[in-house]
Formats: sequence, structure tokens, C-alpha cells
Amino acid sequence: MVRFVSNQLYFCAFKIHPMEKTKEEIIETLGLHLEQEHNLPPLAGRIYAVLILTDKDGLTFEGCLERLGASKSSISTSLNLLLNMALVTYFTKSGDRRRYFTTAKKNTFFLSKLQENLKRVEKEKNIITLVLDYHKENNPKKYEEGQTRNQVYLDYVNENENILKHSIEKLESILK
Repeated sequence: MVRFVSNQLYFCAFKIHPMEKTKEEIIETLGLHLEQEHNLPPLAGRIYAVLILTDKDGLTFEGCLERLGASKSSISTSLNLLLNMALVTYFTKSGDRRRYFTTAKKNTFFLSKLQENLKRVEKEKNIITLVLDYHKENNPKKYEEGQTRNQVYLDYVNENENILKHSIEKLESILK
């Protein structure tokens, strides 16, 4: 198959397709996302990405080592972090002493992230309410001047809180 790559398109057999990302590119993209947005160390993010995208039941320590090319101690540290965060679990196979690592099913990454976001939104809502109550009591003019603007933002925060609560409930019911 011949490919000519240009402006994120590749041409093949007279058809134009959106450029397909390879599995490695997706692992790298997902790993970077997990690192930057969810505060995972770089290697832990990539291990988690590999486990998400693997077509196998699970990967052994050696499989992770081979796939990512990092040192044994780095792989071990990252796997232990993911295990402690309950993002990864492992199983063994009869007659095989090796552990097979896989993404955790019960305490999913998505559920953890939704719960973290809910805590962040609730904290922000409490702080906003605290400031508004202070202004209402101590500076009524400032409170009145910002009332419309503040209410728009508070409505946004309340809607996000409700959406997060609903999504958490749905996900928890699926995971039961």
C-alpha cells in the first residue's frame, strides 16, 4: 500500500481518508494526556495507556518492560503506583506464577476523575458562596453590582455539579 501524507490526509487507492493514528501514537497521546491532565508520572501514564489499548487479557511485568523499554525499577514503581491508585489490578493464571496487569474494572479511572471533578466543583461553589455572603453582609453595593454576573457563573457551577452527580450515579450503577 502506498501512502502520500499531506496536511493530515493520506491518499491510498484513489480514496482520501482522515489520517489514521497508529496504536503507538494513540498510546503516546493518551499517555501525555494522563500525565498532563491527571497528574500521573510519564511512565505510569504510558503503562496505563498500554493497558487500555491492549488486545490481550492483561500484560505481564515483562510485557510492560518489553513494550515500553524502561528499566525494571521504573516499571515496578509505576505499576505499584497504579495499583495503589486502584487504576490497575492483576490476576494470575493457573500454572503460571506471573502476574497479568489490567485496568481496574470496579474503580474505574472515569469514576475517579468524575469524583475528583465533583469535589473541585463543590469546593469552588462553597468559596463563591462564602465570598458572595461576605459581600452581601459587608459591602451590599458591591454585592448588587456583581449579582447578575455572579449568578450566571454560580448557575454554571450548579449545572456542572448536577451533571457530575448524575454521571457518577450512572457509572456506579453500571459497575455494580
